[in-house]
Amino acid sequence: MLQLKNDVKSLRELFDIKPHVVLYGAGASTKLFLQSYYDMLPEKSLEFIVDGNDRLDGRYCIAGGNIRVKIISLKHLCEIWGERVRQFTFLMMPYYSLHFIRHLDQMVELNGVETYVYSFIAEKSPVQRFQLRETKTPQIPKIIHYFWVGDSSISEEDKKNIESWKRFCPDYEIIEWNESNYDFSKYRYAREALEKKQYMYATDAPRKDVLYQYGGIYLDTDVELLKPLDDLLYHKAFIGIDDGGQVNSGSGLGAVKHNEVIKDMLDLYEELSFVREDGSFNSYYNTYYETKYLIENGFRIQNQYQRIGTMDCLPREVLMPEGVIGLHNNYTKNTIARHKINPYDKSIIAAIQDRLYADSEG
Repeated sequence: MLQLKNDVKSLRELFDIKPHVVLYGAGASTKLFLQSYYDMLPEKSLEFIVDGNDRLDGRYCIAGGNIRVKIISLKHLCEIWGERVRQFTFLMMPYYSLHFIRHLDQMVELNGVETYVYSFIAEKSPVQRFQLRETKTPQIPKIIHYFWVGDSSISEEDKKNIESWKRFCPDYEIIEWNESNYDFSKYRYAREALEKKQYMYATDAPRKDVLYQYGGIYLDTDVELLKPLDDLLYHKAFIGIDDGGQVNSGSGLGAVKHNEVIKDMLDLYEELSFVREDGSFNSYYNTYYETKYLIENGFRIQNQYQRIGTMDCLPREVLMPEGVIGLHNNYTKNTIARHKINPYDKSIIAAIQDRLYADSEG
């Protein structure tokens, strides 16, 4: 069983006290992490990345165009180092790290390996004071945009969520966008995702397009309002941070008409395709492209209020207080909504969560 640790308050502290920290996982979260923190990572932690996928062994994790770190499969690592693998400290990078830990706990070769989870460290970012109202007067128009595409009907749960929008925002215009009133052919990525019935990807570019054209607030249909959105109108633009420290437009994305940050995010899709040449899907979530753009403009992956250009990045307590990936819930007086994203039986990871929080309290 891994030795789970949660006794550091920051990433810098971790690298100061542990001489051989190794990133585990070579996916999208790691690529964003490398872009965000490459300048502060010690060279020893960049010699290689460990990943459970044997097919990635010997390849490179490439981030931001000029960052390349070699990947070693977990199997290869254990074969090379044997019992000496305990000299390393794992820093778990995958979004759903606690699910991966369930598997790693079963590997005898990893018994006693100290393991930290990055999302738990990111959550400990020093609290910064921020105002829900950042301007003196409302800037964003009272429009709520959402998309519903495909042949299925809106679920009863989603209908309840939309009812909460109407209840707390009775004077807002609510617009449903679908195949009948939006041209998905404007963006190849959106058109291909729609054709392949990958609906969760089909709206990534269109949601930014309608915000750029009309202004307002975009919400996924699994967002339930707990109070009015009015405070969020006092921004040029805003986006919510999720409990992995990345941003997530599905939790809430708002802007004035013709906002330049929204335009930049939209422009990312001009040359992007959903179906690759080999027929596989480009399955990076919207969160990857949104966070990547903001990192390139100064954003750090952490649960902390940050302003990038005219975009205010709001801590997860505002729009995503629910602990999706194993963190405790974070409802506060600033909470406006909750994004009921990817519901699953959290009891599956409860024991791992308890081990991590027990170490932080010890």
